[in-house]
Amino acid sequence: MELTGSKVVTILLSLFLLLTLFVNINSIYYVILSFFGFGKAKRDYELVEDKTRFLILVAAHNEEMVLSSTIDNLKQIRYRQDLYDIYVVNDNSVDRTGDICVEKGIKCINTSEQLFPREGVGKPAGLQYALRYIGFDELTKRYDCLMVLDADNHVDSNVLQELNSQYIAKNEPEAIQIYLDSKNFTTNLSLGYAMSYYLTNRFFQFAKYRVGLPNAIGGTGFIVKLSYLMKHGGFRFHSLTEDLELEIEIVKDNGRVLWNHFVRVYDEKPDNFKVSIKQRTRWSQGHWYVAFTNFKPMMKKLITEKGNINIIDQLFYLFGMTRALQMTITLTGIFFATMYILVTKSYQEIPDLGKQLATAIFGSTILSMMLFTYQFLVCMYYAVRVDTTRKYLFLRMSFSIFYYAYTFMYAQIVGLIKWKQQHTWVKTEHTKTSVNHRQNPRISKSYTFFTFIKRD
Repeated sequence: MELTGSKVVTILLSLFLLLTLFVNINSIYYVILSFFGFGKAKRDYELVEDKTRFLILVAAHNEEMVLSSTIDNLKQIRYRQDLYDIYVVNDNSVDRTGDICVEKGIKCINTSEQLFPREGVGKPAGLQYALRYIGFDELTKRYDCLMVLDADNHVDSNVLQELNSQYIAKNEPEAIQIYLDSKNFTTNLSLGYAMSYYLTNRFFQFAKYRVGLPNAIGGTGFIVKLSYLMKHGGFRFHSLTEDLELEIEIVKDNGRVLWNHFVRVYDEKPDNFKVSIKQRTRWSQGHWYVAFTNFKPMMKKLITEKGNINIIDQLFYLFGMTRALQMTITLTGIFFATMYILVTKSYQEIPDLGKQLATAIFGSTILSMMLFTYQFLVCMYYAVRVDTTRKYLFLRMSFSIFYYAYTFMYAQIVGLIKWKQQHTWVKTEHTKTSVNHRQNPRISKSYTFFTFIKRD
């Protein structure tokens, strides 16, 4: 069949309409979900006495610049000392990371000793080595939960108290993620990271927890039930995003990933653009790998379990493009649909189908723009005002989050191209030794302890 110019245009318009419809469905889903993010955060569990046994592993590779302050922060944890242990996993460091552990009197596991074969790459391989070192077969007898932190992280001093209480009240879920906050936001890039986290914490994580959907594991500041982890071989993961891989495995096993909005982990965000792109490209590579390798088993589970809502939710998450890419598709759709309608207005020979498709694209993309405006204006303002003590600066915060989002679009495209390459772990450099803000006490009046960290 010969393709005329008008037929080619019609086919392209049809494909673009399908793409804009996908963007709309994705946006509508998350807008509806966001409605459950409004309102005061209230505990749905009672604070109880310390009981849960925690193993805390701090992943460290050449972290001499930040490790000392992290150890000082972790020593402020308020919890029965016989119920938790902290180990720094000194993963092939060539700086003073190990010496700092000795000076600070913290337990340290040195993977350079090579007492066990390395399983995997990067951070998960170091964590797996630590589990072997501590005693793989005896771990569940000594601990109930594993908490994973990065060497640059600070946490609230009541973190284990809150997690203990929620873990017991919720009948020992497979995992719990705590609020992901930022140590720094002085540059537009780091502020963009922080803004993205504020939005996600309130209108994705907190909202999903309220409606009973599985939460996302964020790579740090989470606990995982050790009996579940050990049953699956520990930290034996295949991707560069072991957190997402663990999350998907839990959901496929009909397990639960919960959210705690009342304690925080403070993570350093990159100020350097080049470092940031490398980090987000690694995230994207791992994300696409997990998405593609899990699509078939998740679809099979969706069919056999007749519309499992948790699987549908995870598929949205796995295959949802970045907001920046979705917005670009929307703006492109508005432009081309408008141009098509204007150019063909006086040509009677142009098929009516083309005009109908262009009109549909125009209407669809206008709807998308309305949804994006709500998310970036209403939700962003609310998240900053309710969950932080920061002054809402519309212009700077808007610019920062758009800057972060549109540079993320590049990383996601590169990650998509390189999704099969899961063998190279790119370390993110850390230099910040203090948290330059405090959590918002308005979130809950029943806080007992706060982490006050002296500024350098």
